[in-house]
Amino acid sequence: MSFWDALLGRTRVPPARTDSLFDLSTAIITLETKLGWKPSGRAGIVLRPATDSLYTEAQGETEELVALAAQEMESRLQTKKDEYDYFWLLLEDPDWEDLVSLAHMAGKNLKDNGAGDRLLAAVFGLKKEEKELYIIFNYKRGRFYPFIPLGFKRRDNAQEMRIVSVMDKELPWEKDISRWYPLWDCPV
Repeated sequence: MSFWDALLGRTRVPPARTDSLFDLSTAIITLETKLGWKPSGRAGIVLRPATDSLYTEAQGETEELVALAAQEMESRLQTKKDEYDYFWLLLEDPDWEDLVSLAHMAGKNLKDNGAGDRLLAAVFGLKKEEKELYIIFNYKRGRFYPFIPLGFKRRDNAQEMRIVSVMDKELPWEKDISRWYPLWDCPV
């Protein structure tokens, strides 16, 4: 932050951190064996909307790149705008490694093309009996957190805390639970 930014009270969005996503490749073993969570075969990347040409160009290029890679990996790619006008890249593949790779590729490409400040989160879906778990990666913090919805605006905080305690060494978890933002009606 420059002197003038500090003086005028302006803040800058921190750059996106993408490298920790690959930690999910090995963490899935513990999620499955110790905790019983199985991959749902779905993941998504959510972006904050913008109308500038830099963002539009970076988003378009990223969509094309991920679509080509998804085709090669026999994955499915969809795009969607949610009710809040956020843009989603939705991925489907039964192979967990492919989902992690595609999400990393999308985030890195957006970051490299100057649109990393638009990256909000990567979301990975898991299932256990009738419950859903979302492992959410916050690009601004470079940290993960769990989210288990239980119905209308309720979440399973106890299970979320248990996941973090069992997997404390596996992933860089967000320690500040006030930053564990729920993604209600997540399209993943």
